Amino acid sequence: MKKLISLLLVLALAVSFCFANGASEGKAAPVAQVEYKDTAVIGFQTKTSSISPPTQTSVMHRLFFNLTHDTLVDYDEETSSLKPGLAKSWTVSDDFKVWTFVLRDDVYFHNGEKFTADDVLFTWEFAKDDGSTNATVKTTYNKIEAIKVIDDTTVEITLKNGDIDFLYTYSNESYSVLNREAVTADAAKGPGIGTGPYMNDEFVVSDHTTLQRNEKYWGELPPTKTLEFRFISDATTRLAALEAGEIDVCQGPNNTEHNIIRANDDLILYVCPGMNLTFLAFNSEVPALNDPNLRLAIAYAINDQEIIDGAASGVGSVSDGMWGFFTYGYYDDWAGAGLASYQPQNIEKAKEYLAKSNYPNGGLTIRMTCNSAWTVGALQIIQAQLKALNITVEVQQLDSAGFTSMTKAKEHEVVIQSAALTGAGGDMAKFFTAGNTANTATYNNEKVTELFKLAGVEKDEAKRKDYYKQIQLIIHEEAPYIPLYYAGTGVAYSKKVSGAVWNGSGKFDYSQVKVEK
Repeated sequence: MKKLISLLLVLALAVSFCFANGASEGKAAPVAQVEYKDTAVIGFQTKTSSISPPTQTSVMHRLFFNLTHDTLVDYDEETSSLKPGLAKSWTVSDDFKVWTFVLRDDVYFHNGEKFTADDVLFTWEFAKDDGSTNATVKTTYNKIEAIKVIDDTTVEITLKNGDIDFLYTYSNESYSVLNREAVTADAAKGPGIGTGPYMNDEFVVSDHTTLQRNEKYWGELPPTKTLEFRFISDATTRLAALEAGEIDVCQGPNNTEHNIIRANDDLILYVCPGMNLTFLAFNSEVPALNDPNLRLAIAYAINDQEIIDGAASGVGSVSDGMWGFFTYGYYDDWAGAGLASYQPQNIEKAKEYLAKSNYPNGGLTIRMTCNSAWTVGALQIIQAQLKALNITVEVQQLDSAGFTSMTKAKEHEVVIQSAALTGAGGDMAKFFTAGNTANTATYNNEKVTELFKLAGVEKDEAKRKDYYKQIQLIIHEEAPYIPLYYAGTGVAYSKKVSGAVWNGSGKFDYSQVKVEK
């Protein structure tokens, strides 16, 4: 898969190079001056509810925060590496507990206030207390013991425990730096004032967002003055708006309509293997489900490709591990470790594990819960597949609020979810260690917890990768989660659009987007 992505990137770059340079021989023909629109309009599919970075972690919210705010350190998805953001440089202590950042001295917030180390301190104080209702953000900020302002351009962050992956987590847009003066003056609108290339102009919850160019941006100035994001829930309606020229970009078109897009000479379709993993999580606090043999029986009885074809219109790639294929320390040589891969489907092995479980003949009913229409389809396919084990599946669909309330109260049995994974190995701990809301399997293995702690402070790459390998082997044998597939990421856009950065995470970068007139 990595080779395929790399090949596509190389081909894309090659084509771009050819078109950019044209013929090299003969007298150059006059080049017409290209004019661009002042406004680019993007149709998106996910409701947004806040302009405050500490309150949200969804991909769509982070897409906005990437435009309006900045973090100390940026993560480059194309190279999977860290690069300077508001911090020019940084150092870390030998135990990975004390991180010292040297900050830029030429950055101003949208309200005219100069960015200083005090704003880094304030952001932490604000978010860890009352400024965020997001459990994931609070968990991360509460891993910080103290933040010390050395001077206006130097700040020291001390963690409670060493963490070699701290910068990867901290580069997430939900940890963008806020301005003390702005938030103190207006706790509701103040968090929306950042240092990014665009400024919040108009925000209507679950309807539209309008951003205006920050003419005093410290980085590369955007070519487009105004970005307008319109929430259009129905994918077919969203595509129709693109075809009619009402919007320039259609995020998340229906997989079933890809051929319509390809047939339109005025449109371009981008599809990439995504970084969002869809999986089943088993609540281990439910006695019947606290049985690795039962979970393994279910894992081997599921046919992932059938789910992709039936519930995702064939756009996706099979996953055989609860660890991102792009995440540091990824391991999938199950045969080399004396284990068997979950895929392809293996009913014979499934029945072997079922025979060792507390339900050797099946005969149990499991409630599987989802929060979207397409995941209902996935669960219905799984429902049919598990009949081979004499296991009955009850499919339950809740709205997002009800789903979150159920998992938070640990009242679920099995849930189907999707999560955006990152390149940091340590970030996977949120799924496998106690005290994390992402751990919907309520999984708690002391050995796994200890291995994550060891990996978090290990400088030797070989040892660190071995710690992560051991974790994945344990997870594979205990199956608290069953990975299903990576959904393909799609976007359709006018051929007049250029400059946007598309990627597998779905967190597209529109900071340099432009649309020809």
